[in-house]
Amino acid sequence: MPVPFVEPAALDPTFAVEIRYATTNNFTGKVVYPAARCLLRKEVAQSLARVQRKLSREGLGLKLWDCYRPFSVQKQFWALVPDERYVARPIEKDGKPIAGSKHNRGAAVDLTLLDAQGQELEMPSGYDDFSERAHRDYAGASPSARANMKTLEAAMAREGFVPYPTEWWHFDALNWQGYGLSDFPLEKNKFRKSDRGR
Repeated sequence: MPVPFVEPAALDPTFAVEIRYATTNNFTGKVVYPAARCLLRKEVAQSLARVQRKLSREGLGLKLWDCYRPFSVQKQFWALVPDERYVARPIEKDGKPIAGSKHNRGAAVDLTLLDAQGQELEMPSGYDDFSERAHRDYAGASPSARANMKTLEAAMAREGFVPYPTEWWHFDALNWQGYGLSDFPLEKNKFRKSDRGR
């Protein structure tokens, strides 16, 4: 039976959700998603909810920027930034996706760290900064930015998420290979309550 997609905020309403691609505040300068939905595979969302609960004990929290991404959108991003350090190459065979981003599988999440007041903590770069400033080994960031990045990385790693080397905000689920590539559109109210893990 296929693993359903779940909204993490349905599991824990304390997540901050700011889906950048549903706004013009992203590297394309255009609205890419018709709805501001964060969808992840159920097990991935459950792991992320555990991260959120543990961070809340430290007065911290997560803001989610991108979750599931349709394969068709991945093709748009590749056309704009054909650089595999930052955008996974979408590949099709006989009209079907055979390779793409872990976002297309609902098994990756882009996020940042918030303080107790809900303010974003300083990080080495902005979101979708396609430069060395976004790399985890970038040495030019301030000490506080690097410390915040490490705090986020450690919290995610404790629940099995794997950090992406060239994007401090991107984390992959450990078992991402078990989920297929998807291309359903992000629409309002597409999923029944049972599909959201309620």
